[in-house]
Amino acid sequence: MRDLERTREKILKAARSEFCAKGLAGARTAAIARRAGVNKRMLFYCFGSKEELYYEILRRKSVESERFLESMPDEMRAALVQWDEKCREDIDWVRLLEWEALDSSTDSQVTQPARRRFFRSALAKLRRARERGNLSQEPDIRHLFIALIGVTIFPYAFPQLVRLITGSAPTEDDFIAERKEFLRWLGDRLASKGGPTDRRHAATQPVNGPLSGQRREPR
Repeated sequence: MRDLERTREKILKAARSEFCAKGLAGARTAAIARRAGVNKRMLFYCFGSKEELYYEILRRKSVESERFLESMPDEMRAALVQWDEKCREDIDWVRLLEWEALDSSTDSQVTQPARRRFFRSALAKLRRARERGNLSQEPDIRHLFIALIGVTIFPYAFPQLVRLITGSAPTEDDFIAERKEFLRWLGDRLASKGGPTDRRHAATQPVNGPLSGQRREPR
């Protein structure tokens, strides 16, 4: 059983790399088996089909995302920086989401329950942050959450645009430093006026905002 579990984990790791590179439609079971160092028969024995292997990766990611959500602070200033770091450390997952959006053969119904549960938890966490005075009462929570996903994922989904705009790749140290500064500024603006985050950091903010300094010209 231990050997079987190790084999399953090797296949999952190999499959994730293959799906991130080619998407569900473009990935080949033979290539996944080669990456994992197993034969195709073992792959089908463990997961039944390429599609089931793909959906197992999505299911596991949903569980991992829920755990990450539970660890996030209520303060938007810290939460945005932590969320951005998570995306940067897991760029393969961002690529997998891009492939999923492009691939009409993906059956989202398979993983919908787990992912809906995650989104409900995320919205509930934002509501609690609002109740505790860490988030403004003004924005629609659902649309705010969509906007926050965009803010944190965009640099890693479209690194070519980031380089054109800033002159840096999203994984370079100078961009990371600038990004943290911006996200903290944005988190403070999303905080409830007069709430805990607002009071704590207002005195430390530069007069012209965090991006007022001179930046490199795009290369």
